[in-house]
Amino acid sequence: MKVFDRKKHRILGLLWLALCGYSVFNLLRAMQGLPPTAAGLGVAWSVLAGSCLMYLAGMVASVFLMRGANWARWYIAVLAVWEAFATAAFMVVSKSFHAWSVFCIVLAVVSLVLLFSPKHEPVA
Repeated sequence: MKVFDRKKHRILGLLWLALCGYSVFNLLRAMQGLPPTAAGLGVAWSVLAGSCLMYLAGMVASVFLMRGANWARWYIAVLAVWEAFATAAFMVVSKSFHAWSVFCIVLAVVSLVLLFSPKHEPVA
């Protein structure tokens, strides 16, 4: 792995670690706010719990991405696709355009481009 790839992966790993940590915090807060006796919220709780576990795994993968693990690159790519689609769906459903949503989509697309960009050998 070249020096540029290591720097690129460290920066992406830190950004995804921050995004996943923030998402886990928000999802845990949303799960805590659900009333335990309300009928029909089992599906909502399951979706929130599954998303929380996915972002916790994203935090672990981002740490390993900073260390250069190949599997972490693939997991972060899948998480980036999920984040882009989920954020776009949120923007469509809520009919609002937040700066945070734009940041998440841009981070996801840029991450996909940087994670799978071809590696060029130095000339000379």
